[in-house]
Amino acid sequence: MPAGRRAQAQQQRPLSILSRIPTRPTISLQPTTPVLDDTPTSSLLRPLSQPSLSLLQVRGAKRDTFNPSHRVRKRRHGFLARLRSRTGRKVLARRKAKGRNTLSH
Repeated sequence: MPAGRRAQAQQQRPLSILSRIPTRPTISLQPTTPVLDDTPTSSLLRPLSQPSLSLLQVRGAKRDTFNPSHRVRKRRHGFLARLRSRTGRKVLARRKAKGRNTLSH
């Protein structure tokens, strides 16, 4: 491939949804030992043809999304919010029937 064309290919960005995800630590699924026989089970151990699918994201990374607000909690889950809706009144009735000391926030 000529050098000019290679530089042009590197400048183009992929239009995949996966390309917008921030990079995180990944684990490779490629087998550590080479597969020598060509049995039906050995085809399952071969790496996938798409490089984006051959890597998995490591789950459980910490995120800083918790931003507590007492007002918002009471507005969404409070007693008055439960009284305003039909399903909220059902929640209060279930908790009262069960004998909960605290019906809501």
